[in-house]
Amino acid sequence: MCGICGVIAQDRREDVGSTVERLMDRLAHRGPDGRGIRYVRERRAALGHLRLSIVDLATGAQPMANEDGTVWVTYNGEIYNHRALRAELERFGHRFQTRADTEVLVHGWEEWGPVLFSRLNGIFALALFDGRGSRGEIVLARDPLGVKPLYVGGDHERWWFASELAAVRHSGLAIGELRPDAIDEFLVYRFVPSPGTPYRHAWKLPPGHYCTVSLDQPLVVPRFHPYDPGFAPAALPQTAREWAGAVQSGLRAAVQRQLMSDVPVASLLSGGVDSTVVTRLMCSQLPMAPQAFAIGFGNEARGGELHMARAAAAAVGVPLEEVAVEDGDYLATWLSHVTRFGEPIANTGMLLVGLLCQRVGQTHKVVLSGQGADEPLGGYPRHAAERLYPFARRFTGLLRFVPERWAESDRVSRLRRVVSEPDRARRFTEILAVFSPREVEQITGRGDPDRLAQPVRTWLDGAADDDTLNALLRIDARLSLADDLLLIGDHMSMQSSVELRVPFLDLEFLALIERMPGRYKLSWSGARKWLYRRAVRDLLPPELVSGLTGPRARWGRKLGFSTPLDRSVDAWVATSAAPFLTGADAVLPEFARADAINAYVTSIRREHLSRSRQLLALYVLESWLRGAVAS
Repeated sequence: MCGICGVIAQDRREDVGSTVERLMDRLAHRGPDGRGIRYVRERRAALGHLRLSIVDLATGAQPMANEDGTVWVTYNGEIYNHRALRAELERFGHRFQTRADTEVLVHGWEEWGPVLFSRLNGIFALALFDGRGSRGEIVLARDPLGVKPLYVGGDHERWWFASELAAVRHSGLAIGELRPDAIDEFLVYRFVPSPGTPYRHAWKLPPGHYCTVSLDQPLVVPRFHPYDPGFAPAALPQTAREWAGAVQSGLRAAVQRQLMSDVPVASLLSGGVDSTVVTRLMCSQLPMAPQAFAIGFGNEARGGELHMARAAAAAVGVPLEEVAVEDGDYLATWLSHVTRFGEPIANTGMLLVGLLCQRVGQTHKVVLSGQGADEPLGGYPRHAAERLYPFARRFTGLLRFVPERWAESDRVSRLRRVVSEPDRARRFTEILAVFSPREVEQITGRGDPDRLAQPVRTWLDGAADDDTLNALLRIDARLSLADDLLLIGDHMSMQSSVELRVPFLDLEFLALIERMPGRYKLSWSGARKWLYRRAVRDLLPPELVSGLTGPRARWGRKLGFSTPLDRSVDAWVATSAAPFLTGADAVLPEFARADAINAYVTSIRREHLSRSRQLLALYVLESWLRGAVAS
């Protein structure tokens, strides 16, 4: 796992050395084990790499070239099937100089071109310089689930790419002014969906896409090309029993692939079913039990996250290191991380990931997690909205009379919007939304439901139409997971030079579970991940089976971190929300209507509505905007 970057000047006389060095300094936390630059076209273009050495510690330095130096790569990630690809390329006559997975990228590009990306089972963001043509070009690519991020942008003078947008922003490279439409997108999704960023001249590569830029042409809006992962099960299971067996064996193989490392591998253990299964499989495939790490709030009563992790560690038989966080410390520190992030993301748990990986990084470079299971397997309550949609649609009129206080958060109002929306893309947008597109229109004056549903519609085009739940889950994995949870996981773990791996998103395993019928993911009664839970029962210690796979796990409240921020919203609304969001120091009124924001906050206070997600999104947005304007 590493940091990558590059700078390309349009002026053939320019030397980009100092610029790329400055950018690499901002990314130094991502790669403390090595630093390399490859200049091309004299010194008007450069590829930079900062290495966290995990595979082939001795000879895996980057940027790395093919035999004659005409193709170079700088790459961040892991290719789990690199040995099989290496053997195939050697049969075609390619000569390898290292044991690193990196080298299959340069030879694979020579042999297959863009088809290479479909053949990679891994997590990756990469830049390939191909100097075989007369002009020369750089190809950028991001893995199919977007586990590893990659940004690109620039102006008529120079363009750039980098692993982190904040590094670019603080390096003096062009990103343009803030983009008002990004504010609307953030309010709907709580992040800015790919390929957008908050800035006019900066973009995120969407998951499963690549783009090509010529060294001799100014950068305009990049054209992102999709590619499909080239993995599929040899045969699809037919019955529930067959599916359960395939899930168990597929997950076992995924964990085995992701243990690829020349350094020790640890586990993030929350005590939930996903991280517990991964940890148990690691124990069965490693010569000794892995070190496990857990985090929680020190003032929690019995039953909190740390208690669950202790029980799981004892049952599985792994040593556990705990990180206990105090409420006051979390509140004091969280906001600084929000404002330093390259783009706004309203995720209150981001600091927990950072603090946990800070402890991991003291002894380990690689850690496996259970992240990424809920989106493709149907683990969130919001997924039940689509599973139950045909039934709930019959009672659209009755929902008008259901009091909002009957359900947690804003679920009643959201369900009303979902069942009244026949268009699939707009319905899925309502399921995923924090603010509905119509609410955004009231707040900013710009909301257009069709435009704000476009990020959903983009992924819907490639989804199966005959299984609407699977279509929703596919979209959720490439929106909410890719541009929120995985982006946070990458940035916060790499702050401590830790590689965070996600076996549930192994591309061979994902090819299986995304083909599993939706009825096996959420039952007709709304049981979440129900067949998966049945499949992994044999992989769990007996004393954990009931708690992790029983009725409470399938139908109960989704377990997850509850932070002090979640618990402090009511007090903030009562005392500080309106002046913070629309007062003299506020930036948000430059992009939204202050009167509409004040009216929204007043109605929540007056009617005692539960709108913690919406209020936290506004709080994050205003806080981030202040930091962005100040910098």
